[in-house]
Amino acid sequence: MTKHSFGGQWTFIKLEVLKRYLEFFNTALQNQPNPNNPFSRVYIDAFAGTGECEVKLDDGTPSTISGSAKIAIETSPEFHQIHLIDLNPKHVAELQRLGNGAARIKIHEEDANSALEKIISQITWRNTRGVLFLDPYGMAARWQTLERIAATEALDLWYLFPISAVCRQAANDFSKIDEHKAAALDNVLGTTEWRTAFYEKSNQDSLIEGALPTMQRIANPTQIATYVHIRLSAIFKGWVSPPIFLPENGSPMFVLFFAVSNPSEAAVKLSKKAAEHLFNMLKTKKIGSLHASKLPSENQPGLF
Repeated sequence: MTKHSFGGQWTFIKLEVLKRYLEFFNTALQNQPNPNNPFSRVYIDAFAGTGECEVKLDDGTPSTISGSAKIAIETSPEFHQIHLIDLNPKHVAELQRLGNGAARIKIHEEDANSALEKIISQITWRNTRGVLFLDPYGMAARWQTLERIAATEALDLWYLFPISAVCRQAANDFSKIDEHKAAALDNVLGTTEWRTAFYEKSNQDSLIEGALPTMQRIANPTQIATYVHIRLSAIFKGWVSPPIFLPENGSPMFVLFFAVSNPSEAAVKLSKKAAEHLFNMLKTKKIGSLHASKLPSENQPGLF
């Protein structure tokens, strides 16, 4: 068995948030829009890993836990379709073992952006609703992919934005950003405007006679996360949550966003209520607790 080792305390947080939301989502939609003809429910995992992951606790002790793919497969009520994507052949072999040949579980061994393009184009979204988990390896998720997700108007997105990787590529001194790094930032942010949004001319240059003007990064991680939030809100017609920084203490590595593509007022109200409940649990340190309260349940017609 191939072990997928990564992460820390934030891994437990993101996976518990996902688990609770998937249970809520399928329970809320199991009789929508009506019991005789409910929506087909789909889960898509763009960087699925192996189904299990080994995470080091704060004291350095390794702990093996269920990953996002296994969580989705075991969600009850179950999803009608599950799409698990990974480019690593060893990960794919583990996902195939996990899927055990079930017809509802599709394994895709290819680039996540390409696979998502195909999957999204093949699904009839008029009678399908779903959840997409986007936890990319580095900065592998392209902005164009996010635009395709938003355009379905049927997917709820959990997106772990790689803030630490973006800050590494966006060097403090703009002159240290080569073409490769600039292109990577263009892809993940979907624009070239970060050059003027994140940088300005250094005031120190005017104090040094003959010095060439330099551009220095003025945007800190919080400001970059706010910038991404604004851009996500421009393409997701429903709602985008404020950024949640992970880990909670120290320098953030990721920013967790929740985005609703469905513009329906009822759909936004329900999804937003569930997400905000989860965020409040996180804020009050109830995520991970055995005594954590359950998500609110809704069984009203026509919500999604």
